[in-house]
Amino acid sequence: MSQERELKFRIDPSQHDALRAHPVLLSLAAAPRSQALQSWYFDTPDHALRDAGLALRVRHADGAPRVLTLKSSPAHGLQLERGEWEFAIDGDVPDVAALQRLQSTPLAALGDAAALAGNLRAVLGTRVQRTAWQVPWQGSLLEVCLDVGQALGGTAADAPALPLSEVEIELLDGQWLHAFDLAWTLAQDIPLLLSPTNKVQMAARAAGMAPWQLPELARSLAPHARGGQALAAALQQAAAVLASGAEMLHHGHAHADTVHQMRLQLRRLRVLLRLLQTTGPQSQRAACKWLRGEWRWAGQLLGAVRDVDVCLQQAASLAEAERPAVHRGLEHKRAARLQALLAYLRSARFGRVLLAQARWAQDWSDAELAAARQPSSQLARRLLRFHRDDLQLHPQRWAELLAIWQGQTASPADAPWEALHVLRLKAKQLRYALEWLAPWVDEVLGKQGRAWLKLTSALQADLGDALDTLRLARWVNETRAAHPGLAASSDEDGVRQAFDLASRGLQRALQAARSASR
Repeated sequence: MSQERELKFRIDPSQHDALRAHPVLLSLAAAPRSQALQSWYFDTPDHALRDAGLALRVRHADGAPRVLTLKSSPAHGLQLERGEWEFAIDGDVPDVAALQRLQSTPLAALGDAAALAGNLRAVLGTRVQRTAWQVPWQGSLLEVCLDVGQALGGTAADAPALPLSEVEIELLDGQWLHAFDLAWTLAQDIPLLLSPTNKVQMAARAAGMAPWQLPELARSLAPHARGGQALAAALQQAAAVLASGAEMLHHGHAHADTVHQMRLQLRRLRVLLRLLQTTGPQSQRAACKWLRGEWRWAGQLLGAVRDVDVCLQQAASLAEAERPAVHRGLEHKRAARLQALLAYLRSARFGRVLLAQARWAQDWSDAELAAARQPSSQLARRLLRFHRDDLQLHPQRWAELLAIWQGQTASPADAPWEALHVLRLKAKQLRYALEWLAPWVDEVLGKQGRAWLKLTSALQADLGDALDTLRLARWVNETRAAHPGLAASSDEDGVRQAFDLASRGLQRALQAARSASR
């Protein structure tokens, strides 16, 4: 099997000249080759190839023979490595003879070559102008391609299209990690945004065949004979979620759920990095610390938008007289915060941290570290045992805080809101740690681990409702200050509602904490 290894990046059109003039390409590469490429992707009427994760392409280039290419993509992650089979053909469409040459590939699972050839139709396409540099780099040979054009959602002249502006760095010969090193050098000067979306997927989106959606979140380590492989898969999947979310926001899909899921992935990711930073190999801890710090900044920007989204949802319950003014104020606040988020997601800083995580995941996949060689079950048990004392202390601390809460007066003004916010964050962190290691929690922690998971879920939900209600009440108060004619009761009612929610939730959590400590 032939294997394609390449990094794919989105690049803003304003950066094309900066890439062409980059000192690395000017000094190390020969004169670039430029050519127009027209590609057509073939499938059956029932989308058999797409459903099998395959792409069959015929590419037309200026003055060159037609090239037939079959690619197989992994179901998850960043799609950095793909199966690839290609050869020149005489015609414009894949014929029986060409398909018979692919009978040793995954295409064979779709049936007889003659029957398949009769069903294939060109359904999607791309049209790009490619500028390609071959770069000798640290003893390896890499190809850097700038592709500018369109992803076509059909074969007709008026087919819907989406713009393409991509940089690809493909390994031609040598060591795969050198592609990351070259990309890192370029990314110091140019915002290169790692993308898990290939050209045929963009064409399918143009056609309305593949809706914009986030990949499945990385939440749990999988049992694997090599723990490093399990960690690499989780890190790559998390990077794919964040990269896909950034693309969706860039294309105007700034929906509340997109922001929410990206923020969830970041929080889960930072918990995994914290686990590895405290118990992983010494050589990997600096990378954990740097990544956690960078993702904390991204999480704050996402959280600022998410806070407004939650309040917008809750604002539907306000009195009708003040709802429009509050809604307008919140929408204005969201627009300002979203603008800051989008600026970050287009920045070289975001591009570099995504690339760094993908590179670090590759280290875990390839590393000869003892931690990477051991099974994921052994790695998970070690993490759980290392943190066991810390885990046991959490319910005790929570019980103490909850007892303090119960001793407070019934006045919402006296409630320890900041302490509750910290408590909620700690509950989330512990919950996510237990979920990352879920397949082994029963084995190592038994009933206590399950009780803690139930407790943290309840704390997160109950305190979240209370603190979100409090935030809305305070923002309503800000709006009322700007609109003196509004009723004066909502702020007080909101704080009282938040106090009651927290009180009831914390009473339930206190009972769960005592049970977990036994």
